Amino acid sequence: MEGDLLGRTGRWCDELAQSLCQLALHARCVPHEILESVDFSDRFDAVPGTGTGGRRVGQMPLLGLPPGVLPHPPLGPAERRSSARRQRVLRYAARNGMGSTMTRTSFPGARLLAALRAFFAHSPLYWTRRFAVLSLVCIALSASTSAILLSRHVSERMLWRNAELAQEFLDSLVRMQDGHRLFQQGGEARQFEQLFGEMARMPGLVHTNVFDAQRRLVWSTNPEAIGRDAGVNAELDEALGGRLALESALLEASSFIKPEHAFVPGDGRDAIEVYIPVQDAATHRVVGVAELYMLPTRLIDSVHEVTRYVWLACAGGGLLTYLVLVWMVMQADRQIAAQQRTIVTNESLAAVGDMASAVAHGLRNPLASIRSSAELIAMGPEQPREANDIMSEVDRLQAWIAKLLAYAQQGGRALQPLCLRDLLDAVLAGHAPRARRQGITVSCELAADLPQVWADAPALEQVVDNLVSNALDAMPSGGQLRLSAALEKGVLSLEVADNGVGISADDLERVFTPFHTTKRSGLGVGLPLARRSIERLGGTLTLESRLGQGTSARIRWPVRSHSATQHPTT
Repeated sequence: MEGDLLGRTGRWCDELAQSLCQLALHARCVPHEILESVDFSDRFDAVPGTGTGGRRVGQMPLLGLPPGVLPHPPLGPAERRSSARRQRVLRYAARNGMGSTMTRTSFPGARLLAALRAFFAHSPLYWTRRFAVLSLVCIALSASTSAILLSRHVSERMLWRNAELAQEFLDSLVRMQDGHRLFQQGGEARQFEQLFGEMARMPGLVHTNVFDAQRRLVWSTNPEAIGRDAGVNAELDEALGGRLALESALLEASSFIKPEHAFVPGDGRDAIEVYIPVQDAATHRVVGVAELYMLPTRLIDSVHEVTRYVWLACAGGGLLTYLVLVWMVMQADRQIAAQQRTIVTNESLAAVGDMASAVAHGLRNPLASIRSSAELIAMGPEQPREANDIMSEVDRLQAWIAKLLAYAQQGGRALQPLCLRDLLDAVLAGHAPRARRQGITVSCELAADLPQVWADAPALEQVVDNLVSNALDAMPSGGQLRLSAALEKGVLSLEVADNGVGISADDLERVFTPFHTTKRSGLGVGLPLARRSIERLGGTLTLESRLGQGTSARIRWPVRSHSATQHPTT
């Protein structure tokens, strides 16, 4: 009879676990993205012939699920569009012989086209990269345009100021010697030599031509050119109209050499041509034009220097702007990614919490049946010790269910004063039978000055219970479990340490990821829920572990007064 009761008790537990798992899967309390990210490699085997339609449950002895298919939820509109777009890309690659890796090209530019398509794919992972490239292009164009316009403007103002000074000097010279009469009376070349000869020998002035109002060259530093017609010359026409004209390759987008630059030393690219109108002082009528070819070394060097500084300033400003913008976007991208991970984690944990509240009512009847069976076994002649263990575990589970329901009815997070020693004693008392069975030595070291803490009692008790349970799981063949608490500068520190099997470095990075577990019978929600509960109290939960040496879990949260916590946020 005892064996029959124990068998029925085991079947009830198995059916209860199976019902909970099927409720979680078929009700789809957990988002499909989370299920897809869970590593079921050690618990699920691929189903031959099923493709992507599902997975077949493999080794899950605790859950007791029969072999079957874990269904995927139906695809939504966005997922169907993404799948269709992916299929079109694959068909395009196969049709053009590019294969799965796009290593072959069937037409020129196919690889570039594939790279551009991948670069501008509609994926949030590429936003930072796209912004970096596009902003670099835009800032480079903007900086180049600004440098060209600014350097041209500054150079033009400097050259025009030099031409205005030359015009003022020439006007003074013509007025002092009545030079306009030579143009009106048709003076000889030697007379123009006396008027313009001294000016032509000034430093920086390399060539001079003097034209009358009929565009005839009346004097030049090149005697062979005297008497010739000027031909087509737009700047000369502008000067004959009474306006100062200036021409220089320094002001042009592209440099070029004019035929008259043959008399200028060097290649003439930096030569400055100034056409100065000569006017009658009385009538202000243009009687001639003086054409000056100048190579002011200092002025040209200044123009080049200013141009370099303008380009350096624009390039430096553009680079600084680009780096600041990219840094800001990268920071924003990291924050968005962190927020997305937090949202996904919170949604999955909230779904687990909702599911737990929904099934808590249904757990009472199976637990009552299990306890009744254990009581009948204990009343037998042999009175096995396992029956008492079953009853103590059932009592502990029923107490947890009552607290869970009360906690859910309050809407969560009800802060109240707690004695940490009493809380730890209650948790350790619940795990004492299991610790004795496994041969584990338990020690609790608490500082004498620990004050009462304001915390969420059910949540904090659940966190400590989860950490102690994990520590016991890590020491199946015995070991040492140590709990210690101390107050450090207004921060309460609670440590749960064991010398069990430990956690590998790879698994340690993912222990707080929902549904990631290293235990065959685990669901991977204990530690994520524990961290979330501690963070809601304003604290932190960290784990340190070495494989084969043990694990240490540390909880730290600030000690708050009643006045600071009597109106907590939910």
